[in-house]
Amino acid sequence: MTSQTSESEKIFWDLIDYKLYPEKFSDVGYLKKVDFGMLSYHLANFEKDSILTYYQYKNKKTDSITLTKNEKEFLISELKSSENYTWNLANAKKLILVEENSELEFLKADKNRELKIISKPIFIRNGKVTCVFSVHLCCGHIYGYVSLSLYKKINGKWERWIPLSEGNF
Repeated sequence: MTSQTSESEKIFWDLIDYKLYPEKFSDVGYLKKVDFGMLSYHLANFEKDSILTYYQYKNKKTDSITLTKNEKEFLISELKSSENYTWNLANAKKLILVEENSELEFLKADKNRELKIISKPIFIRNGKVTCVFSVHLCCGHIYGYVSLSLYKKINGKWERWIPLSEGNF
């Protein structure tokens, strides 16, 4: 359990450190827990999808993964049960903890801020693959992207690998 806890924090920091436009953004904020309504919407998309083979790029069909029914059910069950999961970070670097329902105020205060919302990672395949729901907001308002994706470690860093459900604001 301790190794998964440290890997969970590693995933959190890898996602926090990822910048869409690194030269543009200044402060980075985060929420301790995910907006479960938003997660539920993307989880429903994943749940109703009857396929089990997912591709890195849907139109190019490059790298892929075929989930077993048990893996898919496990991911759905664990994500549903993570509604009350909160991040309790020992090292907050230069992050700003944003209170729930204060997201817009935080973003409007400085259009160069970005806000990250990251779910509890759910591990499969002996910890080599994880499923994470993440939201990246920026630009002085509720603009950004959201994804429920599989991640895998590439060169020691957890990177988004295969999207299961995604969208933009």
